Amino acid sequence: MQTRTWQWIRVLAPLAAVGLLVYMFRDTDPRDIWAGITHMDARQLIPVVIGMLGMPVARALRLKYILDPKHHAPARRVFAVYNVGQFLNVALPVLTGQVARVILFSRTLGVTKAFAFAMVVLEVLFDGLIMVVMVFATSFLIVMPGWMERGEVVILVACLLLLGFFYLMLHRHTVAAGPRGWLRRYLPARLGREWDNLKASFLGGLNMLRSTRHLLLVVLLSCVAWFSHALIVLFLLRAFALDVPFWGAVVILVVNTIVIMVPISPGNVGTFQLACVVGLKFFGVGRGEALSFSLLLHLVEVGPVLALGALAVFSQHVSLREYRAADLRKEQEQLATQAQSMGALYDGVVDDVPPIAPSGHDPR
Repeated sequence: MQTRTWQWIRVLAPLAAVGLLVYMFRDTDPRDIWAGITHMDARQLIPVVIGMLGMPVARALRLKYILDPKHHAPARRVFAVYNVGQFLNVALPVLTGQVARVILFSRTLGVTKAFAFAMVVLEVLFDGLIMVVMVFATSFLIVMPGWMERGEVVILVACLLLLGFFYLMLHRHTVAAGPRGWLRRYLPARLGREWDNLKASFLGGLNMLRSTRHLLLVVLLSCVAWFSHALIVLFLLRAFALDVPFWGAVVILVVNTIVIMVPISPGNVGTFQLACVVGLKFFGVGRGEALSFSLLLHLVEVGPVLALGALAVFSQHVSLREYRAADLRKEQEQLATQAQSMGALYDGVVDDVPPIAPSGHDPR
């Protein structure tokens, strides 16, 4: 069943991309789109390049500080691994890229898959919180559509609940109080030991939340990454002579992020163009101009990912064949099982939790 499902995903994802592109470009003159690109102000691309450099550096450093409290790795190594992970995330559809990133972090940074999974969850969590703050601040300047306001509330509640849950788990792990959880009491001894290793590894990946210094650095770097992304959008808008203020660029960025949150096609082809057209529609920008803007913005965002990822693949001697769909499937199923198991973590934090498994060892 898993094999057949994956085969359907591989077939339907490119078809979805083609269908969206046909829908977005219907009734538009390609010459108008090309004219919009060729007549842009190239001087505005200088701050765009600065944003293109700042965003991956900030996100890679954030990953390093999430990792640091339990497992030190050189910044250069983390930067390279981060870029390979982004390369996989762009190339693989329907969240399989995030699965590949977890496996990549585990193999190259010397941590367990549960530890790497916790790192990716924290990345998403802080991105969600910063995005909600940006939407809230922007809402004082523009009337947001109802679906965006509802989405903001849902994301905020989910992030706060998840963050509070993580802090509660870490607190119970620290004080080691109370009786054994029901899951640990009824598991066979061997499975119990595996569960303890899995649980300790996941909590180890959350250890950054205990350090005020690391927490502040992660929040600061998240803000820098989002600000760099907003600069890219703002100055590309100026390059196309579209009269949209900074807060408008934030709106377009947030709409883009929400629409492509679940990547349907490799590289978000089609969905990216749809997000740009929807975002610019708030400011009265026509479809032709919006599509011209979306094509260049897509190139600016995906191009560096592919270039830096390709360089990092060679410099770090990472074999992309290991992350092909057929080879990824089994580990994807294991990670799905682990993710489901995390729902019982609250009851599973007990006294005398065994230490985290040695680096490079995967208890699963």
